[in-house]
Amino acid sequence: MSEIKFFNENYKIQWDEYVNKSPLGTFYHLTAWKEVIEKTFGLKSLYLTAVSDADQIEGIFPMFLMKDIFGRKYLVSNPSSNYAGLCTDNKETGINLMNRAQEIAVDCKAQYLEMRQMADEIFDLPTKKDFVTMFLKLHGNEELVWKNSLEAKTRNQIRKAEKADLTVDLGSKYLDDFYRVLSVNFRDLGTPIYPKEFFRNILEGFKGLSDLIVVKYQNKVIGGMLFICYKKVFSDPWASSLKEYNRLCANNMLYWEAIKYACRNGFEYFDFGRSTVDSGTYNFKKQWGAEPVQLNYQYFLNRMQKMPEVNANENKYQTVINLWKRLPLIVANTLGPRVVRYLPEL
Repeated sequence: MSEIKFFNENYKIQWDEYVNKSPLGTFYHLTAWKEVIEKTFGLKSLYLTAVSDADQIEGIFPMFLMKDIFGRKYLVSNPSSNYAGLCTDNKETGINLMNRAQEIAVDCKAQYLEMRQMADEIFDLPTKKDFVTMFLKLHGNEELVWKNSLEAKTRNQIRKAEKADLTVDLGSKYLDDFYRVLSVNFRDLGTPIYPKEFFRNILEGFKGLSDLIVVKYQNKVIGGMLFICYKKVFSDPWASSLKEYNRLCANNMLYWEAIKYACRNGFEYFDFGRSTVDSGTYNFKKQWGAEPVQLNYQYFLNRMQKMPEVNANENKYQTVINLWKRLPLIVANTLGPRVVRYLPEL
């Protein structure tokens, strides 16, 4: 049986090699993500490693210890990710890692341990099925995607964007422009924005795997996307466009150019990111031909009776959301980065 150890720098290369070769490994499992979260938010990582007698990694379980504004503790695998959780060779190793993770949750008096899995349910634990991620198969050919995947309405909107003289460009030099656009939409949604350093740290930590793509109108950036490419999957964790330019279909242009880039660079899937079924974002992604893949968020409820739930329709949340929407952008951008590190749900 493998021995469960805490991650240390001696295992860094072997850890990433394990993630690279494992079918369950995602960029959220890489040590670069660990460094991004630590550097941006100062959170404590508790990364578990299952090591064989021959000192070979047989499984990993990344976790971060978080606190809310009331000082209550949570273990999350992994914060600010759509999916992470266990990555193991076999179920036995997964059970050993999970048992150790539960011991840590008890020892540190965490309210709960949340494991964000794209894989099937692994344990007999309370499971939240609120989210899916949306995958589009690219067929290695943008013409096939255009003909077979896109709805007629989407194709028409792309044509409209092309006639509007929108231009597209790539590069991390657009970080300030991307952040400006994203922060407007976060504020309008009533959601605290991440600090700009979060995105800068991603671009630096995943250099060669990540970049920005932007759409411009009359030389002004009106839409942008931060993407990460890993294991033949082009992932779109954050994208946004200014709603006052909706008439130009800038968002359609942004996504179509990203899809073409993914096709031309040999990626097999386009991951549109997390949504709730039948939401506005879900329906937007469906019109591109993307199909839902169930995300299973499993919980060890250490000091709670039921799974955490944030329902924006509840009065206590809707009041805060409505107040946040009314904040001047400069205030929202000042408060957001200070608040977001205390929100385990993100």
